[in-house]
Amino acid sequence: MRLMLAQTAVLLIGLIIVVITAVLVGPSMFYHELIEAGHADEADGLSHLEDAFRSVSLTALAIGGLPALYAAGLLSSYLYRTVGRSLASFTTAAEEVAAGNFDVRVTSTGLGPEFDSLAGSFNEMAAKLSAVDATRRQMLADLAHEMRTPLASLKGHLEGIEDGVVPLDERTTGILSAQITRLERLARDIRQLTAAEEGMTRLQLTPQDPQHLAAQAVAAIETDALSKGVSITSLSTGTKITSVPLDLERMGQVLSNLLENALRHTPPGGTITLHTDYTPEAVAYTVTDSGEGISAEHLPHVFERFYRAPTGREAHRGGSGLGLAISKALVEAHGGTLEATSDGPGRGASFRIHLPRHRLTD
Repeated sequence: MRLMLAQTAVLLIGLIIVVITAVLVGPSMFYHELIEAGHADEADGLSHLEDAFRSVSLTALAIGGLPALYAAGLLSSYLYRTVGRSLASFTTAAEEVAAGNFDVRVTSTGLGPEFDSLAGSFNEMAAKLSAVDATRRQMLADLAHEMRTPLASLKGHLEGIEDGVVPLDERTTGILSAQITRLERLARDIRQLTAAEEGMTRLQLTPQDPQHLAAQAVAAIETDALSKGVSITSLSTGTKITSVPLDLERMGQVLSNLLENALRHTPPGGTITLHTDYTPEAVAYTVTDSGEGISAEHLPHVFERFYRAPTGREAHRGGSGLGLAISKALVEAHGGTLEATSDGPGRGASFRIHLPRHRLTD
């Protein structure tokens, strides 16, 4: 309404200025033009023409100005209704989104690229909110499912102790302690994953030797690998560099998660390799194992929260089910990517971290 009133006011002011100019300024200008042209005598005797000039000017302005003003009013009214309907649709859609209906979408208004861009941005926002809401619901459901087992175990043993059925001995306290540790790890991993995915993880980037970082990660898990009968090695290829800016703790956590995941799914006699590759464009870590492998239908989901396939790698329940999701989020916080590949069940798997040099030095 304000836009329409402002446009009408501008037209009225313009028309008034034209009328004033034609009535007051026009005749005197005509009179002076006659004098400058050498017709002073005629000009003195043609004063009655001024009244005729004013009359003709006003008549012409009325004939041309009033229909123009009417047409402008109609156009303003059309624009008002069109823009009003468009804004009403945005308002309704925004109210739907605020009420939790993230499936609502707005259509193109046909008012130009600016409104189309606004509609596209709104639809993109609604789609992302829908994805976030679906993820939140799924995470809460998975979290409740993951907590059910340790809580049921704690409840059962505590009730058994109260009833005198289960003795409070070293074995029982060990079970209770293990379930509490599992819940603590789950809470810690949820907190880390949420912080990483929401961009709240503050990286402490310091110059690090990527190969030295890989050697430390291998050394930390080497004892467990040997006790299981799994061979683990670290190697590097490519152009040597002195250091790259990395968060020592976070990248060490990522490598540890990947190595522990590989060890958990590699049988005795198998091998695990951590390969560090240097190129002028990037630094890459690749953890390759000769373990159970991942089937093609489950491969796209290995980085999802709590995802475990019915059989194979994700059937093991040694971790919280969040290690790979946390690793992916931390790698992306470094500006890199984490991808998984496998030739299928029984043929091992590879997890590759790609860290572009330009992102590391920004």
